[in-house]
Amino acid sequence: MTVLRKDKIESRAYQEVIAASASDRNTLVVLPTGLGKTIIAVMVASIKYSEDSKILMLAPTKPLVEQHKKTFQEFLDVDEDQMQVMTGEIRPDKRYELWEEKNIFFATPQVVENDLISAEVPVEAFSLVIFDEAHRATGEYSYVFINEKMNTQNLALTASPGGSKEKIMEVSENLGIENFEVRTEDDPDVEPYIQEREVNWLNVELDDRFEEARNKMEASKRTQLKKLKKLGQLDSTSDVNKTDLLKLRGEISSKLSKKDDPQLYSAISRVATALKISQAIELLETQGVSQAYEYVQGLENDDSKAASRVLQDDDMQRAINLITYLKKEDVEHPKTEKVVDILDGLEDSQKALVFTEYRSSVEDITRKLEEEDFSAAEFVGQSGDTGMSQTEQIELLEEFSDGDHQVVVSTSIGEEGLDIPAVDYVIFYEPVPSSIRDIQRMGRTGRQESGEVFVLIAENTRDEGYYWSAHHKKKKMNKVLQELKEEGLEDTGQSTLEGYSSSKTTSKKEKNSEASTKSEKSGKDDEDKFDSSELTIYADDRENSVAKNLSRMDTVVKKQRLDVADFLVSDRTAVERKEAEDFVDSVLDSRLFEQVQSLQQFERPVIIVEGDDLYSHRDIHPNAIRGALATLAIDYGMPIIWSADEKETSKILEALAKREQEDKDREVSIRGEKSPKSDKQLQEFVVAGLPGVNTKIAERILNEFGSIQKVVNASEEELKSVEGIGDKKASTIRDLLTREY
Repeated sequence: MTVLRKDKIESRAYQEVIAASASDRNTLVVLPTGLGKTIIAVMVASIKYSEDSKILMLAPTKPLVEQHKKTFQEFLDVDEDQMQVMTGEIRPDKRYELWEEKNIFFATPQVVENDLISAEVPVEAFSLVIFDEAHRATGEYSYVFINEKMNTQNLALTASPGGSKEKIMEVSENLGIENFEVRTEDDPDVEPYIQEREVNWLNVELDDRFEEARNKMEASKRTQLKKLKKLGQLDSTSDVNKTDLLKLRGEISSKLSKKDDPQLYSAISRVATALKISQAIELLETQGVSQAYEYVQGLENDDSKAASRVLQDDDMQRAINLITYLKKEDVEHPKTEKVVDILDGLEDSQKALVFTEYRSSVEDITRKLEEEDFSAAEFVGQSGDTGMSQTEQIELLEEFSDGDHQVVVSTSIGEEGLDIPAVDYVIFYEPVPSSIRDIQRMGRTGRQESGEVFVLIAENTRDEGYYWSAHHKKKKMNKVLQELKEEGLEDTGQSTLEGYSSSKTTSKKEKNSEASTKSEKSGKDDEDKFDSSELTIYADDRENSVAKNLSRMDTVVKKQRLDVADFLVSDRTAVERKEAEDFVDSVLDSRLFEQVQSLQQFERPVIIVEGDDLYSHRDIHPNAIRGALATLAIDYGMPIIWSADEKETSKILEALAKREQEDKDREVSIRGEKSPKSDKQLQEFVVAGLPGVNTKIAERILNEFGSIQKVVNASEEELKSVEGIGDKKASTIRDLLTREY
């Protein structure tokens, strides 16, 4: 019996065909925005749902997660009590209970990733995982790890999978995709549902004062490029953009890792200077005076040589003086007036979204619109002092949908998944070079009614380059999608939901079963991997990437906030992990030696330095770094282990844990706090310092004996009465307590 409420769903043939095709295979669905990808997810979920299995739907933001839950509640005949939103606002211990109790989950990926690392998700109970905005499944994004750990069928949804076949296939590989369901706006089965969307490209001319300030900054940048050419790092100073400079910085860093050359240090500092100037130019050109002013003011608090060189350059100083004057005169970018002109065409019942890259631009545009009597509101992410909580984001979207605001001005947070049917205007304050983001932005209008898109382009600036970049990428992506669609039609037959048999098994599980059988037959293990099934490592909850690698190696990872160290591999061994750049920064700001002093409470502390950018990250003499290393080794007796990357760091941690927990038979425990918060915690802290005693055992000992003094006076036989203390441990404790200092 189906749980799909068919009477509430508008019958669209393409949705039924896609859902049927996706019901028994890992499928990537590519569908233009506004055509009901979430409804397809509901249809597939209705097929896979049973009281004995669980379903997980993932989305990048909490507002989108909440919207998905509402859609499922509307279209599935399932007890609402069985549907659960999982976000970071729910305590981990409560989430662990909910994973067991509920059946359909709507979650942000970071939360699921954390709970998978802690091995608290009953993965074997799931029959379907739905990845919304699936184009994010690249690199180290949480979707990739979740797919690795979940042994179930996948449904991936996106309007824009990537600008190249390589990018699309990366997403597909990371999500185990076997089947493609692609529709474009030209397909006959979706064409009747496509709303008209008019796109207007509007050129904005910069006035002479902007041009003068920009020209001075360009002259300042050329000075740095000439120095780089003289140092042999550039063949020409013409048409060197930010991307070129970033690439050059990487090349110089690579050279510095192999040889200690003063000219390379000078070159990388010049690159840093040119990059700072480039950023100031971009802000002035595309955003406005306020953004450029704030940036150059921030350089005064930057203690790097690159920032100092920017501020001392004569051309740059002239530009800064002019920007400061324009700021005092309250002159802003002409784009702001253009936004007002466009929105003057809005009728009272209509709504508009304005997208911009920078939060400060959001504030400026919103303020200008309010001055012009528009009902405008800001929509930004969570980070920073001016950020919006997830609850505030959801409330704003509801207010916008209800008509409380006519215009919402948003950063990129609003590009994905906003379910607002009647947005009539979308304004790009600047073009974006990404085809994915361009499609996402445009998809906010023309969802159920016709709409207009306005893209503002500052003439003769990098805006024009970004426009053409997105244009070519979209054109290339459409060609790739057409190829995938044709390949898919050749390889697979299409059926409808009515023709689907729920007895089919998921091919992903079959493949995993086959792989497992092959592994058992071969009897071979990964030569780089220990048998680490019993190893446990405590990881600070900010060390996510390494924790993921440890989880992949089947180490038990317990994530929580650690006051001291980044990892604990035993009761006596704490590990501080520092990327090379952070190591240098911590030497300069004195954090390093404060952290080292805290580590001294452990018997065997270790520092891992990761990466090869130790001598090229900052304008600091190599001898200063070598001096810090010498101090650590000689004055503090601190072992330093070098690691190439996060993967190697994970293997080192695994080796340390194996040495301590298996070879030395030591337990891992939480020990190491900057300042215990109560007498009880302090007592536990002291007793947990005894050999083989972790925090849990310390609590049992104190419950048994009542005070530290009675613990110290306890005999071996009395100590053995405590759970977790045997003959060997009791003997070791008594030996330490009675031994002469």
